[in-house]
Amino acid sequence: MSITFRDKFKQFYPKRYEGIYTSRGDNPLVSIRIRQGIGRDPAKWYANQWEKLAEIANNYGNKKIQLTTRGDVELYGIDMKNLEIVLQDLESVGLDPRDSCGASVRNVIPCPSQLCQKAKVNAEKLALFIANFFRHNKDYEYPALPKRVKISVSACETGCATPVIMDVGIIAKDKDKFDVMIGGGIGDQAFEGKTLFTDVPASKLLPICVAVANILKREKEKRGFKHVVEKYGEEKIKEMIIQEANSIASSLPIFNEDLTPEKVEFDKILTIKPIGGWLPTTDVPELVRIMEENEGYGYLFNTQELYIPITKNDIKEKVDILSPYQLSNKIWEKTFNVNSCIGNDYCPPALVQTTEMATKVYERLKQENIKLRISFSGCTHSCGRHWIMDIGFGAVANMGNVRLNIVIGGGNKNLGKLIGSVPANKYMEVTEVIVDMIKKDEINENELDAELIKERLMEKVQGFEEFEEKQKIQVKTP
Repeated sequence: MSITFRDKFKQFYPKRYEGIYTSRGDNPLVSIRIRQGIGRDPAKWYANQWEKLAEIANNYGNKKIQLTTRGDVELYGIDMKNLEIVLQDLESVGLDPRDSCGASVRNVIPCPSQLCQKAKVNAEKLALFIANFFRHNKDYEYPALPKRVKISVSACETGCATPVIMDVGIIAKDKDKFDVMIGGGIGDQAFEGKTLFTDVPASKLLPICVAVANILKREKEKRGFKHVVEKYGEEKIKEMIIQEANSIASSLPIFNEDLTPEKVEFDKILTIKPIGGWLPTTDVPELVRIMEENEGYGYLFNTQELYIPITKNDIKEKVDILSPYQLSNKIWEKTFNVNSCIGNDYCPPALVQTTEMATKVYERLKQENIKLRISFSGCTHSCGRHWIMDIGFGAVANMGNVRLNIVIGGGNKNLGKLIGSVPANKYMEVTEVIVDMIKKDEINENELDAELIKERLMEKVQGFEEFEEKQKIQVKTP
């Protein structure tokens, strides 16, 4: 079958909420983003599901499974003629692409609270309750919804579910007391979410989420809710959300479940950390074996990592897979991690080969055992989430040349500082400068000094250009 990218785009773009994206180029290839089906824990992925994903990727795709920065998975290189059989195969194991893409309420991301000793609530249970209201709900899908809505639930104040970049970022303080960040988002313009609500009971969280979606619909804002917040300012948008939430609360499902954390008792956690999120299907049989010998599942998170609790067998230090992995008993301890979007292998707007970049940087960090979180975004859409990493590289087109914006010091509750840009082929030079500064104790890997790093890059990296224009990360205030 032959089809131009333009015709393929016309066919699938309006239906992206069904989970299907157009792949790059004049070809019949598409990608499918996949989340758990209605009523299923959004974080828990079972052994038989991994087997089916590997089977599909081997038979119809590129023999890889992409662990995304949205806590779901994506399959690439799927020929359009095989879509129906692939969708049927996914459904057979409880997986569902709908509401994972496009203008929909996306995967409601919980942190893996069942594995974390710091968790104050069952984030998975709360995320599932919120997600179930929106799933397959035509009132909150295109064309009723003009833009996607992103929601996350963090089980403690560490905020591992990155509330700062969510339209609604929920943060637990105790079992029935939550703070809520509103209006975060990255992409062409990065906005730092603001804590507009504090000490909110669990029963009031769904009305806030639905109110945000309803206001977005009324405003018909195709750029996202962050621009609605920019338009009205923090105080006014808070009033608007409260008014809308109060008016709809009586018509919504009531949350009255026990949020006591349901902790899994484990000896160790096997953390799979595929570079750039690409898990080769050749790794899957070994991972399935380990799951089946223990609890039968693993937890997927937006760090592009898969956590498998080891509860019943004494796992060997050596695991027979290609992907990077580690064994530990504390999932919150910082290690080196390199994330990326898929880059220009498949993504139409991507400008660079992010996987290749991530691989080289990962090997360098591994060599030095430097605990940094680094990511690459192949375009201004920022799918690599470079705004919230220790070091983030974001590709931009500049006068016909491709450059990488450099962001330093991002975190779960704050955006990093944009310090400048370099030609796209200079990313390893930037990495080497920062690694050298850490080795010489000029900077601390746990608290990077953005200004000092900028000074060194100006001295040592040819083509570095300081960022002068004020970055747009704050919402409009009255």
